[in-house]
Amino acid sequence: MNPGAASPAADAVLAGDRTPAAVPLHLNPYVHLLLGALLVTASELFLRRGASSVPGLGWTGLSGLGSLWVWVAVACYIVSFACWLHVLRQLPLVVAFNLMNVVHVLVPLGSALFLHEHISLLRWSGIVLVLIGVWTIAQPLVTLEERL
Repeated sequence: MNPGAASPAADAVLAGDRTPAAVPLHLNPYVHLLLGALLVTASELFLRRGASSVPGLGWTGLSGLGSLWVWVAVACYIVSFACWLHVLRQLPLVVAFNLMNVVHVLVPLGSALFLHEHISLLRWSGIVLVLIGVWTIAQPLVTLEERL
């Protein structure tokens, strides 16, 4: 075991074996990708709540910084950024970025469920198209994982 590494999984990553199957669940880049997407979604919902809770935002919106909801959103963004950095160390950008588009599904769903915003039929159609795109990108990855 590498004396500077924290675990056998870290050794596998350092040795160049970056396949998600070689690392434990908490280091799996797909778990971090999902966590990052959920955190970005939460951030957007918290920002909306914070912007709605502060009267007279003005043209800059800086008075929104007085809302606790906005600061919770900022914290979520910071943690999602750390997740994203981990993902980028493990996955090609073209794969990670395209899979992260699941946020375009989660944010409207979250706004409908938690903020009671209306989603039009046209927007639902777009959400379905995004899901098809994410599934199309993810399907070869699942097949590859099964072979490993």
